[in-house]
Amino acid sequence: MKHYPTYLQSLGLLVIFVLCSIISMLTIIPFFSYESAIGLSLIYTLSLCLAIGFGIFIRRHYQFPIKRFSIVAVLIASVSLIGTHIFLDPLTSLIPPSELMNKMLLETVKQPVPYFFMIVIAAPILEELFFRGIILDGFLKNYDPKYAILASAFLFAVIHGNLPQGVGAFLSGILIGWVYWKTGSVLAGIIIHLINNLISFISVIHTPEAELFMSLRDSIGNPLYYWLLVVGGGVISLAGIGVLSKYYFEMNDPDHLK
Repeated sequence: MKHYPTYLQSLGLLVIFVLCSIISMLTIIPFFSYESAIGLSLIYTLSLCLAIGFGIFIRRHYQFPIKRFSIVAVLIASVSLIGTHIFLDPLTSLIPPSELMNKMLLETVKQPVPYFFMIVIAAPILEELFFRGIILDGFLKNYDPKYAILASAFLFAVIHGNLPQGVGAFLSGILIGWVYWKTGSVLAGIIIHLINNLISFISVIHTPEAELFMSLRDSIGNPLYYWLLVVGGGVISLAGIGVLSKYYFEMNDPDHLK
């Protein structure tokens, strides 16, 4: 293989990320508890920054691909991603959230500023640079695009560390990975990721604490309205992907990978 990383090398890069997380915890904990919003945000940000630094150092290529792309296409992809999450709700609602996830939801409402930085600013930028700008970029240059995108999406899901988030992250990784393949720009994925996380963040902080842990089905109350919303989400998702395929992203191999 000519390009970093290969599938095997990406596993090594994830190990490096875990080691970076340990280093970050040891660095931050003397000043902030890892259970505090500020401490968690700093540990998360420093971990990914170190991992990205290792990744670009190992591959010996210090630039990320940023090409011109249609902002309309990115907005359509963002809407499709939101529709996908809604359509998946009957499945993801069957998976009980972890205690850690419930605690983070509660802390997001109580301490919105550090969580806004982590969820809406740091995560879209750093996760896209790491998973699409480094990992998927190498995969696409070494493997068939469909397998490269699926593999990077799987790693993206695994790193979230819990099943409810992992299901959504896997499909998000497929969609954003497809957009990255077609546009050749990591910035397109950052915008999609940011819009998705911003909407999630806003929905959480505007949810009354008594309803914070309720499912979407319970929050809506009316089963008919709920299933109409689910079906509508699926229609929006498929329609958006169809429009992108027909009008924005030709199905031939993008020039930037040749």
